[in-house]
Amino acid sequence: MYTFKTSVRHTQFSESGLQPSTTYRYLITTFDGQAESRPEATMVKTHSWLFLALLRIIAPTTSPIPVRQTVTPRPASPTPLASPQPSEVILGLMGTHDYADDMGNLHVVGEVHNDMPHNVSDIRVRITFYDEAGNVLEASTSSALLDLLVPGQRTPFVMIWEHAGDWERFSLRATGRPTTGRPEEGLTVVHSYARLDDVGLYHVVGTIRNDGTATAYYVKVVVSLYDQLGKIWNANFAHTEPSRIAPGMTASFDCPFEYYTYRAEYLVQVTY
Repeated sequence: MYTFKTSVRHTQFSESGLQPSTTYRYLITTFDGQAESRPEATMVKTHSWLFLALLRIIAPTTSPIPVRQTVTPRPASPTPLASPQPSEVILGLMGTHDYADDMGNLHVVGEVHNDMPHNVSDIRVRITFYDEAGNVLEASTSSALLDLLVPGQRTPFVMIWEHAGDWERFSLRATGRPTTGRPEEGLTVVHSYARLDDVGLYHVVGTIRNDGTATAYYVKVVVSLYDQLGKIWNANFAHTEPSRIAPGMTASFDCPFEYYTYRAEYLVQVTY
């Protein structure tokens, strides 16, 4: 999945570079100068005739149906060979939120979803910023906050552009690598709650218990914040104290946020 975010000042929007016979999903919001409306989704499918010109170029003149086939000879084998997994796969993007801090740094927060039928690791997010003319202003790649995802699981990411320029829009691309590795099991969130401290910071705090049979080292707690509509708002992580949790023992965590939304909801995920 490829996400592209932009703004328009009219009731019409056109986009180039789309693939033929492909369904695209758009989330549309309005802004009245004070608040952004709830997103409305619409689906658009491109026509197959966009591909006709290319088919006419590659099609042989003696065949009415264009066919491209590459045959690689190999010795016969009595057992079928398993199809190799791709070294890199494109992952789904569930939404983003961006804000500027007091220092003029731009924060882009979002979520990556594993919509593959297998586990993925080494999750990377590539972001590219453009000006009004479409010129690239800045591009960078960052890792997601969780290192490994099972099918259907999601992870937040946070990308920061220090002293951001005058950008118009940005695009995102999330990738991962298929893996046979599995996430460590046995850690349980016993309880958690949110509070504000005396200086106005928002904290998600709680307790983790090791219900497994092995000692967990350097336990990492990833927290995602959402607004009342379920939109990602911010994300951060913290390590437990102590960072080493023996079987049957507990440890506490405290994950602070400077930027948060009123009546925020949160999701806690644990890894080590």
